[in-house]
Amino acid sequence: MNLKIENRKSKNRKSLFSCLFLVALALQTGADWRDALPRPVYDERPEFVDFYYKAWEIAHGRIDCIPGIPVPRYMDEAHRSDRIWVWDTCFMVFFCKYLPEEFPGVESLENFYEIMLAPADTPLPKVVGNSACGGLEGKLLDFKIHHPDNPPLLAWAEYASALQTGDRARLEKVYLEKRWLQRWYEMFEAFDPAAPRPHGTAEKVCIKKCADGYRWAGWPSGMDNTPRGRTGAKAVCSPERCPDNPDLLWLDALAQQGLSALCLSRIATLLGRADEAQEWRAKWAEAQGKLNSLYWDDEDGFYYDILEPNRAKVKVATIASFWPMLAEMPTREMADRLEEKLRDPRTFGGELPMPSLSRSDPDFLPGGGYCRGCLWLPTAYMTVKALDAYGDYTLAREMSLKTLSHMYNVYTNIEPHTIWEDYSPTEPKPGSYATSPKFVRGDFCGWSALGPISMFIEDVIGVKHADAFAATLVCHFPETPKDRVGVQNYRFGDVVCDIIATENEIKVKSNRAFTLVADGRRLAVSPGDNIFGRIVREGRERLREGRERPREGR
Repeated sequence: MNLKIENRKSKNRKSLFSCLFLVALALQTGADWRDALPRPVYDERPEFVDFYYKAWEIAHGRIDCIPGIPVPRYMDEAHRSDRIWVWDTCFMVFFCKYLPEEFPGVESLENFYEIMLAPADTPLPKVVGNSACGGLEGKLLDFKIHHPDNPPLLAWAEYASALQTGDRARLEKVYLEKRWLQRWYEMFEAFDPAAPRPHGTAEKVCIKKCADGYRWAGWPSGMDNTPRGRTGAKAVCSPERCPDNPDLLWLDALAQQGLSALCLSRIATLLGRADEAQEWRAKWAEAQGKLNSLYWDDEDGFYYDILEPNRAKVKVATIASFWPMLAEMPTREMADRLEEKLRDPRTFGGELPMPSLSRSDPDFLPGGGYCRGCLWLPTAYMTVKALDAYGDYTLAREMSLKTLSHMYNVYTNIEPHTIWEDYSPTEPKPGSYATSPKFVRGDFCGWSALGPISMFIEDVIGVKHADAFAATLVCHFPETPKDRVGVQNYRFGDVVCDIIATENEIKVKSNRAFTLVADGRRLAVSPGDNIFGRIVREGRERLREGRERPREGR
């Protein structure tokens, strides 16, 4: 764990002592935190289990503590000490949820809420700059949010974490008491590039809501140098830059706000706010209607950005087109056509799947070139979760297994042996920058832990989705695993269980009763030891258990 401490005036002593207490507590329990992790069992590729623990070790080194910020002990993105990123932190929640007592996932989100949603005259915390701060190492700097209009994924992250932990009090805090999630949604809707820079932010706002969607830009969207928005056959700008066409309406901004509305609807339902749930569902349906009528290209079977003046589609195929699927907006037929692109090696398929830019695009760079081809774990994870949302578990496993194998090959064959910010879409090596062969940042756990941890548990092994509120666990194990596959010490809510599958049976040991959904059946798990015979059913499975499903998108 890193510790950034500075000599402060007495007004910050309380925060300093609080931070020191948290560090002492972490050191006291540090020898034991590994014992509390879920323990994967995957006899076919035991090296993936070792890789899983390596990711946790790197991620644990990213737990930082800064006196004076709203939540001193937080998940650091592995970059600048004076900045935090919405995009990175939201994705880190999706592995932190497996050991929330040690890894402050949703707690880290409060550093965004408390800074961005605070009154404009609220003083910003001061921190000491590190070597990534552009020559300001050792200087006292304001602690800021880097891109205020990073993808609005907070409701998705909060809801997913709550389903795993069963922490209703957390949802009551962020939705009922503080209204942080609603206020963030409203703020994103109201952002205006012409207005003064929002409080506590480092970069200007680019997002602007229009009648048919949102104007945006590459940097805040998370796809820094994507060629989306080009007007010719090939981007004329430097490969380091996004064309940032001012007339472009970005499909992912609309889909992500729709996803937020969908998650807010489900949170409101969980908290007994039926009327509010309907209002959020209406916002989701409005976004769905626009995406499916304006951004969907029926000839290509794909979503594209559009130009605001004439609604013309800009046919640059990127991984961003799977955000509407995560938000459960396509019909089943549309989803099938999207999945064709994930099977096609000329676009987003092949042995190294889910590149940020279609392989057939003229701006695709074989070395990756950041967002001109690199495999990024946040968008890969998003795409796999989109497949899960439609019950397409076999393809989700295939994509995840290829991704994890690629990451592991890079880990074993490239020095230093670590986990990288992104990956080459063509070779077993880390990704490159757009105009430099230099590898991207290493020890990036960070969002890249999603591969060895979350995708491994959820989509390679197949322990898909827990709903602690409904005491339900959905699994989809391989039909013919080589020996054992499963997870021990898996926790959701008050349940702690071991669940191991073979070709013929599923063994479950649990401290509490719960419902297991596996092989297309609902199985009643009792406290103690349970054995269920396997009946593998062909065809799709729906991830319906424990969540309301939208009828409009099916």
